Amino acid sequence: MHTHPQYSVVVPVYNSARTLEELCSRIAATFAKLGATFQIILINDYSSDNSWDVIHALKTKLGNELIAIHLRRNFGQHKALLCGFQFASGEYIITLDDDLQFYPEDIELLINRIKTTKADLVYGTYGEARQSPKVRQLGSAAVGYIFEKFGNTTGQGSSFKIIHHSVIDKIKHYNHSFTFVDEILSWHTQKIEWQNVRHSARREGQSGYSVIKLVFLSFNLIFSYTTVPLTFMTWFGLTSFIICLCVVIGFIYMKIAYGAALGFTALIVSIFMSTGLILFSLGIIGEYLNRLFALQHRKPPYLIQEVLK
Repeated sequence: MHTHPQYSVVVPVYNSARTLEELCSRIAATFAKLGATFQIILINDYSSDNSWDVIHALKTKLGNELIAIHLRRNFGQHKALLCGFQFASGEYIITLDDDLQFYPEDIELLINRIKTTKADLVYGTYGEARQSPKVRQLGSAAVGYIFEKFGNTTGQGSSFKIIHHSVIDKIKHYNHSFTFVDEILSWHTQKIEWQNVRHSARREGQSGYSVIKLVFLSFNLIFSYTTVPLTFMTWFGLTSFIICLCVVIGFIYMKIAYGAALGFTALIVSIFMSTGLILFSLGIIGEYLNRLFALQHRKPPYLIQEVLK
């Protein structure tokens, strides 16, 4: 008789062939210590190294405790997570990176925290203990700040978290051209807690999120999940109108009071200001229309090439 595991560990994989075996071994040892049933779900996000070959070998070793999914192309970490959620059958779902910067042994801390607090979601946080380049830390902090101020998230999330299955059931069929799991989770629950965990330096390779990618991620987050650009456009347009009106009144006053020769200066200033404002506003509107266009196509967030169950 088939029974569901107590825990599902969902791991997006990208170019991590050298860390996967140790990662799975440490996850299995952690649950053996807890005496709990589990499944590991590895989603190969079209790695360019031999990660899929390593996953094949791990499947032979772990058997039913491992589910492996190979995506047709690189869809990104968050869409890979959505894919993994489709196969997660545990009462609690844990998400974890593939690079061993988080300690799999700290899964026990997350489990204790979510059961003690009765929360729906517990994030592993590391604060000053984070072992990443300062530039990436600043980039990640900027993304967190943006969503703490303008989105629904707390700004204190991480990729290491435990989620109750009732929340996952609500989000796993999410279909959008741009996906940010933490924002979607925050729509469905406010019962969120945090747990301090350890964080180490990356052993192999480098992060898939470069500074440039973090910048583009920030823009995508803002345009996909907030109306901040539209609000900014409204106030910017109103402010520009008031400034231009004051300038025009000043020119008229100078003409009437002093007979000043204005020439084409006032006309050129007005044209450049108004044209720039219009183009800027159209660009913002175009970004939102582009997202509506993509949504209308109803493209799936990911495509699966192969599944090993």
